[in-house]
Amino acid sequence: MLKGTFSVEIRDDDVSQEIATKLKRLLLFNGMEESKKTPDYVFIVGGDGTVLRTFNKYVDIVNDVKFLSIHTGHLGFYTDYSVQNFEKIFHDMVSIEPVIDQYPLLRINAYCKDNNLIADYYSLNEVTVDSVTGSTYAARVYINGEHFENFRGDGLCISTPTGSTAYNKSLGGAVIHPQMDLFQVTEIAALNNLVYRTLGNPIILSKDDELVIIPNEYDDHRIRVDYMDFNYNTVSKIKITLAEDKKISFIRYNDVDFWKRVKRSFIGDE
Repeated sequence: MLKGTFSVEIRDDDVSQEIATKLKRLLLFNGMEESKKTPDYVFIVGGDGTVLRTFNKYVDIVNDVKFLSIHTGHLGFYTDYSVQNFEKIFHDMVSIEPVIDQYPLLRINAYCKDNNLIADYYSLNEVTVDSVTGSTYAARVYINGEHFENFRGDGLCISTPTGSTAYNKSLGGAVIHPQMDLFQVTEIAALNNLVYRTLGNPIILSKDDELVIIPNEYDDHRIRVDYMDFNYNTVSKIKITLAEDKKISFIRYNDVDFWKRVKRSFIGDE
């Protein structure tokens, strides 16, 4: 059985509330103490949206926290247990030594015209850049300090491996195993002509690569980080890398292969 402190983050529905109540009872009975501010373990009862909100809540101490999810949502890429088999977690927690999986995060730095840092975010799924008003987004794209392309279109989506099955997939990006240290850039409705010419394919960057986006217009700028929107009047540069200082850790009791999750969610059982 796990030792230390815990917190339970719950999706607001009756099923999640019922499961969370039983889970708390088990944890307290086995000697763990509840701590909302600095838990050793965070148990998430909900869907992938609940996981993203919980990550954001604990991002400052994410290296010191381990997460475990019970799925009561729709897809559940971050979760190992479902409503149908959630009671199995009680047996597993007292009888099985867990495996800890670590997944990479994105780090996003935004700068204003005088090159002062105005935003510093971490992302578990993806970050998208586009126009607040929905007008055409134009920017110069640099990789490791070298100009790569001029982009014009609806925007750009930059995803982690775990986020590759989310918005990135709907844009035609590759599905990537979540433990690989890389990130992906996918175009959103690019417009190609003699002035703006893009590769037209998703780009996969390594953990040592740095992506810089220089928008042609500094105002009317939106940066979406997972489920959160941030609007800025002046953005002159956005730098995106894999985070060197943070990773997220998930507790695994059952061996659910990632590719089985992909098949279950997008193809189905034969």
